[in-house]
Amino acid sequence: MSGGVLLDLAFVVAIALVTSFVVCRAIIWIGPVDAPNEERKQHRDPTPTSGGIGIGAGYAAAMVVLSLFSLEWRHIVSPQGVSMLWISALFAYPLLFVGFIDDARHLSAPFKFAVYAALSIAAAWLMGVVEDVRIGDILIDLPFAVGLAGTALWVFTLLNAVNFMDGANGMAMGSVAVGLISTAIIALEGDSVGGAAIALCGAGAIAGFLLWNFPKGRLFAGDSGALFAGALSAFACLIVIARTGMSPLVAPILFFPLLADALMTLLYRARRHRSLFVAHAEHIYQVAILSGWSHARITVVYWLAMAACGAIALLASRDPAHVAPAIALAALAGLAVAIDITVRRGAEIRGILKP
Repeated sequence: MSGGVLLDLAFVVAIALVTSFVVCRAIIWIGPVDAPNEERKQHRDPTPTSGGIGIGAGYAAAMVVLSLFSLEWRHIVSPQGVSMLWISALFAYPLLFVGFIDDARHLSAPFKFAVYAALSIAAAWLMGVVEDVRIGDILIDLPFAVGLAGTALWVFTLLNAVNFMDGANGMAMGSVAVGLISTAIIALEGDSVGGAAIALCGAGAIAGFLLWNFPKGRLFAGDSGALFAGALSAFACLIVIARTGMSPLVAPILFFPLLADALMTLLYRARRHRSLFVAHAEHIYQVAILSGWSHARITVVYWLAMAACGAIALLASRDPAHVAPAIALAALAGLAVAIDITVRRGAEIRGILKP
């Protein structure tokens, strides 16, 4: 990887940050307002939302500058890589738009579910289906339909997980930024400049938003920001898998804390026959808030957890036999179950959660 490419990437990351910061300031003036009118919402005062518009603007500005003015970029990124980047934008921005409409008008949960599912399937089809998983000497060849379903499920799950977890200042979006940085490091090690670009430009744009969001919460990302950031993360992983041969099992490790909290909470509610489409305050981070933890404390804990999982993912991705990703993911899953059971039982005993 040449120094010129790294310099260009650093420059466009700065562009993403500054553009996002400026546009987010405008959104604070003119954007929609999020009222604290649902159980899951932890803020007390009406707060400007749809900071995702700023994140989307920052990412777009960075990618346009990189595409038009970086000679290194033009020579290194293959036509297929450029095509995958355009396809990722083709689906990430409609999700941002749907999220913005939802921030302003509150779309129904079944309608959003259908839209997210359709876009996830189409994105998986066009970006490249993951058709095999290798663990040591075992190579699992997936039928196309199964691979398509699994790839689409990855996109659908991650963008919804980020959206579900966006309820404490800086936590979800900062966690995504940490995950994207880890993804970019793996991409650069595998000489995937396109994968690194989408991840770093996304992280830079999120950083510009976080200057308004963390720690005081002057602007929320809204569904527009959560969906856009989640989509970028899912697409970046698909690009890195396709271009570097990274094990598909590494991708969930990179974003494990967000995925674990969201999925374990869905399982908790399903086992108690509670609707999965109704807003609630039963995520682990929400239990922590109800227990007296500050938003800043929760956010730092999740950021550190994301950084630790990023380090684990990086080490696991270096295993040529592709055994380490499976072992790491299984160990993290076991740890997540133990933490979830311990925290929820304690919360039920203290009356924070209903049994």
